Amino acid sequence: MTADPLFLVLIAVVSLLLSYIGATVGLVLGQLRVALLVYALGSATVGAATSLAISTAGTLIGTLRHAVDGRVQLKLLLSVGLPSAAAAFFSARYAQHVDQRLLKLAIALVLILTGLKMLLPRRPVVEPEVAPKVPPMLAEVAVGAALGAVSGLVGLLLGSLRLPAMIRYARIATPTAIGTNMAIGTLTGLSAGVATFLEGQIDLYAFAVVAPTTVIGAHFGAHKTGLLAPETLSRVIAWVLAATGLLMLAEDLIKRWLAP
Repeated sequence: MTADPLFLVLIAVVSLLLSYIGATVGLVLGQLRVALLVYALGSATVGAATSLAISTAGTLIGTLRHAVDGRVQLKLLLSVGLPSAAAAFFSARYAQHVDQRLLKLAIALVLILTGLKMLLPRRPVVEPEVAPKVPPMLAEVAVGAALGAVSGLVGLLLGSLRLPAMIRYARIATPTAIGTNMAIGTLTGLSAGVATFLEGQIDLYAFAVVAPTTVIGAHFGAHKTGLLAPETLSRVIAWVLAATGLLMLAEDLIKRWLAP
């Protein structure tokens, strides 16, 4: 036992709420959990690895719920998910050589701008849609590989970046994009987490306390997806993206505030 049990229970409650909210829009929202676990376990490496394992457990259960309800598209799971998993596996081996603060700053700004853009009212389109210059399949593979590589570097699943890209390039219904995005996150997390587990960087006690509530929240949050109107889902996604970006910007401040 490497952490205060009461503090781990608090993290478990926070993770329950985050996974419930996140699973409704195909995310896990692990940024706050990472900061709390780093403080609780006293190690950035162990905290990040344990949080990634917990996130993957949550996305796995959420993916099963989305799959049962028919919201996982196999084609996208292959074209985006496999490149994402492969890139995450290889980039995770070189994560220590990259300035993660700069990466997280860039990601946070993209999330905030994307969320704000989605909240702006759209003008009605009267002219016919122009076919994208990049072939959809190539765009899907590129998005999957790029975000998978970044995931391995920063220790986050980055579903909040992948989701709007999928909606834009794949042009599928929002509920399907949400379910498929969570399935891709599961593949990415499993791939990036294999090395950390084999190297003993996951705190099994913290995982055992926090993962169950995360799984419960993901299960019921994923079920909620099918009950929300597409317009409501879009607004929720936009707010979650913006909030996640702000949280990533504040992550270092949170860690410093919690530091003993």
